[in-house]
Order: sequence, then C-alpha cells, then structure tokens
Amino acid sequence: MSRADEPEAWPDIDGDRPPRLTREIIGHDAAFADFTQSRSRGRLHHSWLLSGIKGIGKASFAYQVARHLLLKTPADTPLHHCVPDTDPAMRLIDTGAHPDLFVLTRGYNRDTDKFRTEIAIDDVRRMKSFFQLSSAGANWRVCIIDSLDEMNKYSLNSLLKILEEPPEKSIFLLVSHRVGSVLDTIKSRSRQLEFRPLTCPQLEQLVSHHLPETPPEAMAAAAFLADGSAHMALTLAELGGFDLYRDLIALLDGLPRPDVEALHGFADRFGPRGDVKSFPVFCFLLSNWLHRALRSHIDGQNLVPVFAGEDDVAARFVSRTNTGALLGLWEKITDDARQAEALNLDRKQIVLDWFTDMGDMLA
Repeated sequence: MSRADEPEAWPDIDGDRPPRLTREIIGHDAAFADFTQSRSRGRLHHSWLLSGIKGIGKASFAYQVARHLLLKTPADTPLHHCVPDTDPAMRLIDTGAHPDLFVLTRGYNRDTDKFRTEIAIDDVRRMKSFFQLSSAGANWRVCIIDSLDEMNKYSLNSLLKILEEPPEKSIFLLVSHRVGSVLDTIKSRSRQLEFRPLTCPQLEQLVSHHLPETPPEAMAAAAFLADGSAHMALTLAELGGFDLYRDLIALLDGLPRPDVEALHGFADRFGPRGDVKSFPVFCFLLSNWLHRALRSHIDGQNLVPVFAGEDDVAARFVSRTNTGALLGLWEKITDDARQAEALNLDRKQIVLDWFTDMGDMLA
C-alpha cells in the first residue's frame, strides 16, 4: 500500500527508526558509486534489485535514491550526499505524501490490528493505478518495494508484467533479503546492487551515534552479535541484547537439565506481560548462535565467544548432536518465530518448547 493511504493512528511497519527518515547511511560505497555513475551517464535502469541481509540499509538506500530523483539534484551529485531538509519535498517524502513516490509494503488489517503477512495482488493494483496518473512537473516516478520476499505468487506475477513494459521515466527499487529466492524473470529485468554486511567497527560507530549512553562492552557485543545488520545492532543495544544473550548462554550451558525456575523466568520475558519487541531479538540471537556453533564445527574452529566459556558450550552442543538435527532445529525456530508473529501464538510456550527440544537432543 502507499504510505499516503495510511492513517496516522496506524503503527509504522518500519518500527521506531523507519528507513525513510534515515539521512546518513554507513558503508555500501560501491552501491552508491554504481548508481551515481549510471545516473550521471544517463543510463539509469528502470529496475534495481537491492539485495543483502535484512536491516543492512537497503530500504534507506532506496529512499536516498528517491530523494535525489524527486528533488532533481544534478545528475552527477554523489548519491551519499544528504539533501537539505529545508526542501519542501522532503516533508512529503518523509510522510509518504509525495505524488511521485509509491511505497509497496504489507497492508494493514484493521480487523486484527496487525500488518498482513504478505503483499497481495490488490496492493500491486494500487501501484498500477499510481503509474496511470501523470507525474507532477514531468518528474521521475519512483516505486519502492519493501520487500519482494513478502509478495505472493500472484502479486509477483503482476509486478513482472509491469517490469516487462515499465512506464516512461519510472524507476523501481526492489528490496530483497533473500535474493536466491527471487524469480529469475525479475532478476533478468533488474540491475542488482549487492549490499554486504557492515563491519563491527561500522556498527559500533552507528550505535555510538544513535545510542551514545550504551556501555562500551554492550556496544561491542551488539556490533558483534548483529551479524552485519545495522537495524539489529541498534535493536540489541536498545533492548539490552547484551544481558539477554548472557542469560541465553547460561541456560544453554545448563542443558540437558536446565534450572527450571530460571528457564521459566527467562521465558516470562516473552509472555503477555513482556516486551513484544524482545521476542524477535531472542529468536535472532538463538538462531544466530546455532548457526555460528554449526559453522565453527564444520570449519573445525572454536566459536568466537562473547562471554568466557561460551566456546566450550558450543563445542559440547555440536559434539553431542549431528548436523541434520541442528539444521532441523534452526529451521524449526525460524518457522515457529514466523508463525508466532502471524498468528499471535504463545511466545513463552514456544521458547519453553525450544529448550525442551534442545535438551532432548543433548540427553
């Protein structure tokens, strides 16, 4: 749906730090240079596929492109240069009210007070209607799709028809967190920009800028555990990810016979009275720890620990299980987390079930 259609009372699908309000983007110099060069040469492709892990800055990059095109900066202006906030069009872009910008994202279900789990074909039809309108002042018309991964097969097929015969002077910025699953027909009609994970120093710089009160050890841990994602680094620092991760490792160390009282107290954080934002953070930390432990086992190296003794916990974990079981557990956690969000399932019980599964694997 277009942000112009969203009532102000609705929550923001992008959370507390929406990409449309991001002014400075750390890293991704190659992507900035590639787009700037194409624009300066007058060879701007109509569809750009922005690929990379979630929360890395792809949507922020898309909004930066939109600002430069809609505010008509000189074609050779480096894309990473910020556009002055004094321009009246900036307010229109920030609020989703610019007549030449359409943002396609998951629609809001007023009956359930939740965002829908996918981008449906009706959303794409609204986008088609947008392109049937005349541009304001012979301007570029920009469409940001965030993200391709959330489109169903019908909406994807409808999008493909538009990309096959794109409207004049239009540009599509397609965000994808899982480019491997993107249709080849869409890839073939798009120019791909790959966004690589940010480095720990870059993430620490980001956390220091936005959350300067974060203790140094928590800042370093957030940068390390974020796995290259700017969004996750900030979320971990803001929500106490350092403490959450420490308690997670302590519980993993106690398997297959964890401290039951401590486990239930831990799982209570994700129950009805807990912070709803903490559950996806925990899911990320647990699945990422499993991935790191498995990766270290396959590579024949010790896991790089955040806390003393964590590498021993990982070594014991992988030595008493097998690769297939660990992959199955990782997939289960990913699927359960997705279902919990879509169906509002009992998150505390899900966490308890995961620890039961892990305890059974180690017994």
